[in-house]
Amino acid sequence: MSTIARWSLAGVVLASACARRHTPESSSTTDPPARRESPESRAEEPPPPVLDVVRDLDACSFGHQGVLLDFGDPSMRAALRPGSLARGDGDVVEHGGATWFRAKARTLTASFYWPAVADQPGAANTYVEARARGVTARAASVSVDGKHVGDLSLAKGEAATAIARATTPITLTPGGHELTLRFVGGSRGGDALAEIDWIHIGTGEPPAAYAAPTRADVLTDPAVGGRSMRALSLRATGFVRCSGWIPANATIEASLATAGGGDADVEAQLLRDRRPPIILGAAHVTGTGAWVPWSVPITGLEGDGALASIAVAVRRAGETTRVLLGAPRLVAARADALPAPPPARGLLLVVLGTTAAKSLSPWGGTHEAPTMARLASSGTLFTGNRASSSLATAVVGSMLTGLPPYALGIQDGDARLPRGPTTIAEACRQAGIATAMFTANPTTGAAFGFDRGWDSFVAHDPLEEGAATRVFDDAAAWIEAHKGDRFLVVVHARGGHPPWDATTEELKTMPPQGYFGILEPRRAAEALTKARRRPTHFKEEDRTRAWALYDRALDAHDEALARLVAALRTAGREDDTAIIVTGDVGPSEGPVPFVDVDALDEPLLATPLLVRWPHADPLAGRRVQAPTEPEDIARTILDALGLSPPHTFQGVDLASAARGALAVVERPLAATRAGRFAIRWGPFVLLGARDREIRMCDLSLDPTCVAEVRATSPLALEPLHRWAYDVLAPGATQAFPREGAPLDEHTVSQLVRWGRPADDTAADEKF
Repeated sequence: MSTIARWSLAGVVLASACARRHTPESSSTTDPPARRESPESRAEEPPPPVLDVVRDLDACSFGHQGVLLDFGDPSMRAALRPGSLARGDGDVVEHGGATWFRAKARTLTASFYWPAVADQPGAANTYVEARARGVTARAASVSVDGKHVGDLSLAKGEAATAIARATTPITLTPGGHELTLRFVGGSRGGDALAEIDWIHIGTGEPPAAYAAPTRADVLTDPAVGGRSMRALSLRATGFVRCSGWIPANATIEASLATAGGGDADVEAQLLRDRRPPIILGAAHVTGTGAWVPWSVPITGLEGDGALASIAVAVRRAGETTRVLLGAPRLVAARADALPAPPPARGLLLVVLGTTAAKSLSPWGGTHEAPTMARLASSGTLFTGNRASSSLATAVVGSMLTGLPPYALGIQDGDARLPRGPTTIAEACRQAGIATAMFTANPTTGAAFGFDRGWDSFVAHDPLEEGAATRVFDDAAAWIEAHKGDRFLVVVHARGGHPPWDATTEELKTMPPQGYFGILEPRRAAEALTKARRRPTHFKEEDRTRAWALYDRALDAHDEALARLVAALRTAGREDDTAIIVTGDVGPSEGPVPFVDVDALDEPLLATPLLVRWPHADPLAGRRVQAPTEPEDIARTILDALGLSPPHTFQGVDLASAARGALAVVERPLAATRAGRFAIRWGPFVLLGARDREIRMCDLSLDPTCVAEVRATSPLALEPLHRWAYDVLAPGATQAFPREGAPLDEHTVSQLVRWGRPADDTAADEKF
């Protein structure tokens, strides 16, 4: 499991919400769902740490008299490829109990962060020291931030330490930097050039004999006062620095001791981009022969927290003294949890197609949605929901399987839901729960694999005559027929997606007045797709009419939702049924709106989410700002029905998050499609394509996500890039293989009416 995943949540061990490895074999549909203990019978467990430094050491780096790059350590896996998710420039090998990086690329680049501490000022006399051995290369030219430092001699087949000293001043200011090695000599056929154990970057005079604080040197199990503890062993002036999301209410906890005699001074620091470091606390360790508890609260963070780094530095100690940090960790406080809602006997999931949260009144928009507003007032409104793709197929697939699109292999418009993963329908059927799905979206029909596992599956395609909202009436009739059963019903409605419904009389009163443009409601998707290819044919009056038809569709779907809720009431099932209302993707807002685009812009991904829990409960009227994603819905459905989700499911239980049982902090939310990715963590969004980062923006400063901030936010970039490298790089996760949908003539006709270009049989490239 990825280290970055473990930073995702405070108060819940659901790190797999971000980075669990996926294998087809681990997702057998034969595993029966386990019954959960009732919430009342479970005592609240104390929250696990946000960061356990010993366990999560690959999210941390070490330094001693400067900065150390331990090339064979897992913590270097992303730093070796700044800006890229590629994995082809070398391998890790072992020699004599140490790990080495075997370089195969002619040029090797590594990013590093230079800390702002008093004994490492920005200065001339920068040097680079390396323990390496030559394989076929005889030397390496060393540069820092593009400035030449010197050359390292490489002894063929022999491990040796070499130093390159800058002859002209190179200032290392606090912040992010790049080290570049260019190997000289050696094979050009892809064979190994050199093997690197570690590289030390410092200023001033190099030490006579440098002892690199590698993982093997730092991680230890000392016994102090008869009590052993997993610990980090640091010398002066050394430090450990860990990056990720730092909650504002967190506390650093550790036990302190010394080894080798003598006393020492340590301090804890908070490091943030574009801000001076904050000294959180200091301690004097006297070497009394016993572990001394040390607790340091985090201060200086606004809001809920920030992407930042925590560092513990040894400021002073004798030459033979080592400071022992026993079980260092970062723990976030958790508020008292409200009572859990009782298990539901029924669950209704309504997914509205192409619906933006920001336009609806419950989420602060101007469009009245009275039914959704009533449900929100009696339930929980989630304001930070984000789709995992701009493909409806991928998003709904995640809601049904608890897996992200990149694990399901749904990255293009022709991919279908794979057969391997367990779905919520299969889990419920194995538990004796009646299941049904009703869809008005052709990309979640049988051709795309969504008919699997349901007792009843009904699809209405856009070629049929009749109202788009008939899926609500179908679901109401099914509930009436199964009102005595435990049930799960999923409705994937057309929502704001064309084709649209509108009568002749409604069109007469719809803006703009006297419209005679290209948009006819039933063929609007086709017309919009053609207009996207020739945008000059799309006039402002066409745009006005498109948004008017969209608004009418939202009104009709809200009214249909009201009828469905009324049907639950008539069947006597309103009180014991949980209702989830969400969206698949938002509408495109470009010059020609409502057309399928492969972009992953934030407006496309911001979708509504509300949950009305069964029975009257204390969660009514709550607003939760914590980030949520489609995988959370799958886990929430099974939890609400009293079932344990399969071990493959990711996400968090929304009920637990809403009632405070989980201190859900900011976590990375990934959206992927057609080789593109957009990872949002807090206000930062890292965008990339074809295994390379394109840019990183800060939405708190630039809501349009245009300005590039990687150079000025290296501490935020570090965990984002590491998460992307761990999870999205080719070979990082073994996803289910892509399965193509069988596109027969009728299915193709449906997709054309839905807006797929008529000559587009594979609109998106495979991820």
